[in-house]
Parts: sequence; structure tokens; C-alpha cells
Amino acid sequence: MVERKYIVTLAYGALSEAELESYFTLSNLNFKVVGKVGRCCILKGENLSSDFWLGLGGLHKVAEVFAEVKEDEVHKLNLDELIASAKDKMKWAVSTYSESEASALKFSEDLQGCIKEALKSKGVVKTKLLRGKIHKVDSGWEYEVSSQLIQGERVVEEGFEAVAVKLKDWLIGKSIAVVDHIGYRERDLGRPVQDPTITMPPKLARILVNLTACSKGETLLDPFCGLGTILGEAIIRGLDIVGVDAKSSRVEGARKNLTWLLKKYGIRSKVELFQGYAENLSRILKGRLVDGVATEPILLPPLKHPPTDEEAKRMLERSSRIYCRSLPSISKHLKPKGRLAIVLPCVKTKSRRILSFDISREASKAGLRLYSMDSVKKYPLLVGDPSQMVMRGVYIFEKVGG
Repeated sequence: MVERKYIVTLAYGALSEAELESYFTLSNLNFKVVGKVGRCCILKGENLSSDFWLGLGGLHKVAEVFAEVKEDEVHKLNLDELIASAKDKMKWAVSTYSESEASALKFSEDLQGCIKEALKSKGVVKTKLLRGKIHKVDSGWEYEVSSQLIQGERVVEEGFEAVAVKLKDWLIGKSIAVVDHIGYRERDLGRPVQDPTITMPPKLARILVNLTACSKGETLLDPFCGLGTILGEAIIRGLDIVGVDAKSSRVEGARKNLTWLLKKYGIRSKVELFQGYAENLSRILKGRLVDGVATEPILLPPLKHPPTDEEAKRMLERSSRIYCRSLPSISKHLKPKGRLAIVLPCVKTKSRRILSFDISREASKAGLRLYSMDSVKKYPLLVGDPSQMVMRGVYIFEKVGG
């Protein structure tokens, strides 16, 4: 087995790491995290195609490492692999990630200079260098050309991007995959029925689907399906789906959206949609079991002002009742060892505390246990900008038994 190192730029921090672990495990692939800088995760694993990475929703870009150099030895780099297919009129880019602003900037300039010289020696002189921006993300600094620009300018397909990350020395890779921003945006804004007050971003929906570890051809349930965002990402992953919602208008909206999606992508997944209640799934599913569940029962509306702790607790208490009533029914129809990926609301208060509620005890009563992962230090896995007043928290449970 040929081992490779990959630089993966994560979009959702710890949640993206959990998705990576689940995705690799589902694919029966071994991997090891060998370093982190800011939102960059360096993985060591098997030789993987660019298509493999496109099934993930929680990353920005992936680069395959081809060199490792010391800070002052960038001029010694062999760039043949990077510029092998270089040609005039192509577009190229350099992104660097380090623990210091000065280091990220200097190495980007040095690497750009070396690449220009290498291109010149090959007779390639009429190219366009896409410029990045320097900014601080988490604990690291990034001089980055955004993945949106990389995709929009078709840099991976028609040019190249060099990605460098500073650990002890600099790891340098060539981008092989970027997230499909265009596809996700089209599935979000191009679908027939939309309502941002009750839907999540398709990228987050894809993560939830991957966290269930359902294989192609298996069945995923969303018992609070809304307009079908999670279900849509599930069918793109090759799953059959069952959606349930209490409101008939949402079920009809989901039906229109999924019909549009099936036609657009030429998908043949089995789609079943029902009006009903998550706490009484037996009326719909009878004795049937599903392979995985991904859902967001409650999406709190945006808040104009931070609530007090007491106001937030009252808001969350009302929400928690829906979860507690639904968990026994969801568990009853989940196969043994099947996983539930579920989103809870989190609220940031005037005192700057982030409050939510813990459903692990009620889940335990229903025969569900928190799913243990190497990448997960604690639940919930927070999603959203900490400056926002309403965020999401993700839990992953496993059905006891089997």
C-alpha cells in the first residue's frame, strides 16, 4: 500500500473531523491525523482519487503532499510534479497556512517566486496568478485563495494550486479537490420550494448524512424532514430515503424538491414521504427498521438581541420536550448499531454563555448511547459563528444491540 499525506482544509472544525472519521471508516480505509494548523488537518493514508473527497460536505479543499522543506530551503524545491501540465494562459494559486502571520506571508511570497522561475524555465510565461488574502482563523494564520475562487476559475482542472502548511517544516501539496460550492448553492437556491426559516445548508445536511455511516442502497430516515434538505443529500449519496413531517405543506414541498433533484441528477433512489409525527412513527413504518437517522427537529428563529440565561432556558425547555417525546419512537425504528445524527439548538446569552440541553439521558432510556469517536472530545459539536446568538449542536448516537 502506498501511503500519502493530505492537507485538508476543514469548514466546520470538530464536526468536519468527525465526518472525516466516519467517511473513512465507512470506506474501510485507514488514516491518521499527523498534524493540525488552524483549520488545516494533515492526514496520512492510502492513495485516494479526487472523486473520493467530493462526497464530503465539511471541507474546503484537499491537497496531496509532494514535498517537505525547511523554511529557508524553498529554493531547493523540485516543482516538476506541480507544474507538469502547466501551459500559457492558465491560472494558478498559492495558499499558505502557519501559526504566525509573518511566516504565512513570507512563505507564500517565496513559493510564488520559485514557481514563477520554474514556469519560466519551462517556457511558460503568460499565466495569471490568483491573489489570496491574509487572515486569522482559529489559532492559525492563512494566506489563502478561497475554494470558491479556485472552483470558479477551474484552477484544479486547468491550472494548479500549491498549498503549504507549516508544521516543524513546510509541507507542500497540490490541490486535487475543492468542495462543489456551485452544486451545493444550486441545490439550495435552485430548488422549487424554499424557506430559509426551516432549512439548513445542504453542506451541513451532507455532513449529517455521512455521520450516519449509511452505505449506498441503505435507507435513511428524517422524521422532521421539512422541505427535504437532508433527504436530498442522502439520495445524492445513493441512499433510499423515508421522510416524515407533521405539516402536509412541508411534505408536499419536500416532494417537489426531491422530484426536481431526482430528475436533475438522474437518480433512481427510492423516496417515501409521509405526513405524520415523529413520536408515533409506528403508524407509518409499522415494524420496519431503517439503517440510519439524520434530522433537525427544531430550528430556532434568529434573535434580534441576546436573551438572558433564564429566557434562553425557557426557550430551550420548550424545544427539549419535542426531542424527549420523539427519541423512543426514533430508536424503535433504528436497526441495532444504526446511528442517529441529530441537531439541537444552542443559544448564546447576554452573559456570553452558550446554553443548550442534554438529551443523552433520555436517549439512554430509549436504547441509544453516545457514539464514541477518536475525533470527538465532547458533545455537542458546535456549528456556527460564536458571534451568532443561535447556533446548532450536533450529537451522534448509536442504537444499542446487535
